[in-house]
Amino acid sequence: MKKLCLILFVFVTINSYAQFHWQIFSYMPYPVSGGQVIYASFNDKIYILGGYSDSLQKAVDWIQEFDPQKIQWKIVGHMLQARDQFVAGIWKNTVMYFGGAVDDKSSIESWDYKIVTNLASTFDRNKNFGRSFSTGHIIGDSLYIIGGDPSTQGDSLAYIAGYNLNSKNIAFTYNSPSSSTLSQRMTFIVGDNIYIFGGVMNGVMNSIQKFNISTQNLSDVLNRLYEVRAAGSAVYNPLSQKGFIIGGYNEKLNAMNSVEQIEIMQDGTLKITQIQPMTYARTNLMAVAYRNGLVAVFGGRTDRGHSGKTVPYVELLIENSNSTENEKYFPKDFELYQNFPNPFNPSTSIAFAISKRSSISLDVYSLLGEHIITLISGDYEPGKYLKEWNAADKFNKKVPSGIYFLQLRTGNFIQTKKMVLLK
Repeated sequence: MKKLCLILFVFVTINSYAQFHWQIFSYMPYPVSGGQVIYASFNDKIYILGGYSDSLQKAVDWIQEFDPQKIQWKIVGHMLQARDQFVAGIWKNTVMYFGGAVDDKSSIESWDYKIVTNLASTFDRNKNFGRSFSTGHIIGDSLYIIGGDPSTQGDSLAYIAGYNLNSKNIAFTYNSPSSSTLSQRMTFIVGDNIYIFGGVMNGVMNSIQKFNISTQNLSDVLNRLYEVRAAGSAVYNPLSQKGFIIGGYNEKLNAMNSVEQIEIMQDGTLKITQIQPMTYARTNLMAVAYRNGLVAVFGGRTDRGHSGKTVPYVELLIENSNSTENEKYFPKDFELYQNFPNPFNPSTSIAFAISKRSSISLDVYSLLGEHIITLISGDYEPGKYLKEWNAADKFNKKVPSGIYFLQLRTGNFIQTKKMVLLK
């Protein structure tokens, strides 16, 4: 039985390796580690905030813009203060970020990424923002803060805190059953759940937890990562409906190049496989899924902390076109995927694929069949596409909570998906 299991494992691993490869995509003129990365779908630009710079030997306040179409870099702004090992997310067209601050440790700042000439500003202050090596996500009007080490010695912080961005109050807290802090964890969102991977608590871990947003319940997942790891990056690709746990470190490796693919099965269990490793081992890296579901990795270090060197190369995860698994996500015909997240608030990402040059339209309708907005209309080349809907109608007025239908139409092909807006 042991021999059979080993053979099956090797088969799955080799097959998964064959599906992917990494490609060097760009060179960072101002490489950093421990920063944050944000993808702005409205202009197809990627923003790298803060991080630690080898050239300056300190954390920086830079806001870098990367144009993946032109492969061009520039610094377009500055945070109010330098930050390293912090958290960032998007709320109402604004980048919100907290933690890892050099000076004002309890502040959360905001920066309008749609008007890059705008200056950053202090949004609020709360001791729960005073963390390093934490993670978190913005879902609707709530910011979920997970783990991390207190920035101020002696502070006792909840393992999970929910912060309401409208009222500027801590809405709830969830304390860890252990007195030890959990930090350097990796997270992504699928549906109504935040999945939490690895991290450090009395040693580097390979455990997985799931936090349900609706019930505010935290539970352990029976699956384990192949490798114990911390300070890597977790990314969920809504196009392929796969997550990736990338890089990090453990007690044996100061920086890892291994990558684990996470698939969430219908029964709620996880299917975890190892895929092609990155070219460069990295810890404290930044990774993002952007545009047509591509996954890009930026910066990171060859050693934990501020030792080692920053990796200046941007790597792109490519799904090989000759793999049978890839055919599942690049259909021979047209395909409209389920929006993500769903339910959603205030915006959601919509993905679709076309196999040949076509004139298409992508529309949103109400439950009563009323036309809300045309998101896309025109001729498109073959490929996968990602479109964001901000829950506004064709007059740019916000629509109420409820059920909406998304429809992709081209020629005789029509496909519809149901979306739920919750406010």
